[in-house]
This record gives sequence, C-alpha cells and structure tokens, in this order.
Amino acid sequence: MEDKEFDLESEYNGLKEKHSLPDFKKLAEDFDVEKISEKESSFLIREIRRIINEKLSAYMHLFETLINPSAPPMFIFSVLRGIKEEDKESIKEIYKKLSRLQIKAMKLDTIYSEQGEVEFVKTSFTEWQDLKKTIYRIIEQFGENIEKSDNSKKRSYFD
Repeated sequence: MEDKEFDLESEYNGLKEKHSLPDFKKLAEDFDVEKISEKESSFLIREIRRIINEKLSAYMHLFETLINPSAPPMFIFSVLRGIKEEDKESIKEIYKKLSRLQIKAMKLDTIYSEQGEVEFVKTSFTEWQDLKKTIYRIIEQFGENIEKSDNSKKRSYFD
C-alpha cells in the first residue's frame, strides 16, 4: 500500500463542494485551520469544527472574564475602568452568541453528525464575520484604556 500525502485543502474542497462550505483560505485566515494539516482524519469536518471552536472559546473566556471578573489578570481592571456602557452591552451580546455556539459544539462532541458539523462551520464562519469587527473595536478600546490608566496613575502600590 502506497502512502499518499494528505492535502488538507483538497480534502476540504471536496467537502466544500458537497456542503457549500466557506472558502478554505478565508476559513484559514480567520481560524488557522491549516494547523490540522498534520493530522489526517476520517472526520475532517469535525477537526475543522474543533479548531474553530478553540478560537471562539478563547474569546468567550475573555468576555466572560470582563462580564464577571473573578480573580482576573491585573490588566483586566484597567480595561474594565474605561469600558463604555455601549461596549458593555456589546460584550454581553457577543458573549451570548459565543455561548450559543459553544453549546452547539458540546452537542456535536457528544453525538457526531456530519450535517451538524457542517452547519456549525457555516454558522460560526458567518457569525464570526460580524463579530470580529465589533471585537476588534472593543479590543482597540482596551489598549486606549490601559494607556489612560498608565498615564493617570504615576504611583503604584510598589512605588
């Protein structure tokens, strides 16, 4: 038996045609799906869903920390002080959307469904296109808030 090299993009493009999935390059740009290229799988769409969920979970964790700061990293306090009310509402909305996706992913981890995996990838990709603009704007505010905090506090506990 001859080993042929696994070509992630070609394998994905077969699924893309079958299920009308997003373009591979755009998916890779947003979710780094190419990092699964070393991992040949009979369930490629599940592996892609897991990679997408990894990124969404990281953002969900960040926004959860902002909504309910229980022992957060120190920089979070600087960020929280300067968050505008409209950004707080945006953070809550983003968190809700990410939570819904997280629940879908957990269901798929429980019982495999190729169609469910496909729907998750399509839905997540579409949702992310809207969310990433708002997330970027909010994160830009974080940097500004930290700068303001650094400039307004010349002394710290350790000075």
